[in-house]
Amino acid sequence: MKKKLVSLLLCAALAVGALAGCGSSDPEEEAKSKAAAEGKSTTAKGTEGVFTYAIGGDTGNTLNPLTADDRFGLMACHLLYSPLYYIYPDGTTEYILAESMEASDDGLTYTMKLKSGLKWSDGEPLTADDVVFTYDSINAENQNLYIDGQPIKAEKVDDLTVKFTLPSVSASVTEILTSEASILPKHIFEGKNTFDINMLEEEVVGAGPYTLEEYKTGQYLKFKKNPNYANGEASIDTVVFRVIEKDDTATLALQNGEVDAWIGLPDLLEPFQDNDNFNITNYSEGRVAYMRLNPMAESMKDKNYREGILYALNRKDIMLAGYSDEEFFELGYSFLPYTNAFYTEDVEKWDQDVKKAKELTANGAKNLKICYVEEDTVQTNQALTIQAQLKEIGITVELAGMNQAAYMKAAYDLNNTEYDMFLGGYVMGVDPDMYSMLFSTQKDDMMNYHNSEIDELFAKGNATLDKAEREKIYAEVQKKVSEEALFYPFGTNLRTLVTSARVDGIEDAGLVPVYTFGDMSKLKLK
Repeated sequence: MKKKLVSLLLCAALAVGALAGCGSSDPEEEAKSKAAAEGKSTTAKGTEGVFTYAIGGDTGNTLNPLTADDRFGLMACHLLYSPLYYIYPDGTTEYILAESMEASDDGLTYTMKLKSGLKWSDGEPLTADDVVFTYDSINAENQNLYIDGQPIKAEKVDDLTVKFTLPSVSASVTEILTSEASILPKHIFEGKNTFDINMLEEEVVGAGPYTLEEYKTGQYLKFKKNPNYANGEASIDTVVFRVIEKDDTATLALQNGEVDAWIGLPDLLEPFQDNDNFNITNYSEGRVAYMRLNPMAESMKDKNYREGILYALNRKDIMLAGYSDEEFFELGYSFLPYTNAFYTEDVEKWDQDVKKAKELTANGAKNLKICYVEEDTVQTNQALTIQAQLKEIGITVELAGMNQAAYMKAAYDLNNTEYDMFLGGYVMGVDPDMYSMLFSTQKDDMMNYHNSEIDELFAKGNATLDKAEREKIYAEVQKKVSEEALFYPFGTNLRTLVTSARVDGIEDAGLVPVYTFGDMSKLKLK
């Protein structure tokens, strides 16, 4: 099962060219002109009824909850579509389309009840047929809803009831069923040979809090509230995602009242601190930053040498290089984020020991190459720090920064021998089994591990429903992963949301991984 966010990063496939009616006008300026014509006032912080969010890149011309694999595409899909329910990072569940989900005593059957009277954004009824169609489509497209190599079967009981039958017990199934599935309208997608739909030809029909009104590639996406949203009509009429790729430009736009919200970088926050016109919120999205050693590279074949490399590193200095101040991160020693209920520090931490590092690497490679995303200033600064730390033990590191596309190609070619080390980060999920796709050869094994003990432990953990027993199993998994000396976690960085003071309801909307807001319908403007 391919998780949707692995490098940072990771809705069903709508290839976006340009939406019908797309013009060259800026939606915020247009709204201001309209307001002026109607004799309404506008504020320095934006347009009445319009919330503008500065995003760091385009949606990748994809607005599909099954195939979008970048942050901004996923954010847009989160506005347009809804899952049956949403599991928050603390493990709590919010029902959206579903009313309830009940498991059988043997854990092999889950019965889901839909809320009554649900409608798609075009007014058509949303029923169990749409749910079954969605899950069948997922498995036909990418087999993401499989357990032990067999599919989870979705069966309609009546218009409001769907039964999910599992091939075997899975402790993570409730998260699998929602993390991989925003519900699709059967009446729109049925009979299509592909999920790719040109938006010039088709209206985007969803069940999220908003619908897409206008999209101008590379500039903005404009959304209007969906009157049929299951959790009630949104408070804000219009949401605009404005594409601003340069962080300093976004900073100025926020200061000038052109946008209402931006995910800020630590070194650009000074204008907003101690300023009553803005609010700053730090929160964790459970992103784990890491360096992995490439087991396919000749230099990294020897485990003792790998251990020496890790002993040369100082994770606190590496995180400080990226985030400037300890208030913006928490150190971590496991592949799980420190906020995860199963996280343990009872692992090999590889605390810096320069003497031991020199001894273990004495007979190994003296020239290494590290791969990272060069436009990511955090990764660039971290790569420079790692370079300096390894220089102390007599190893020269070549910096191989590249654009995102090239990085992804190199990092996920598990036969790649060109690079010795990769920097990365991921946001996965709540249940620890979601991380099996990183290290288990029975899943995607994205970190290129080949350890049968780890495979067995992950399988055992997911087949166990007793929480205390699962804690023991995943504690052992974390130990085993660390002992391989291939994966070196730095910790978990905090995300910083900066908003204009006129934005309210942030706590109600919920700050969550990837999407920023759990439910943007709950945001308000003062």
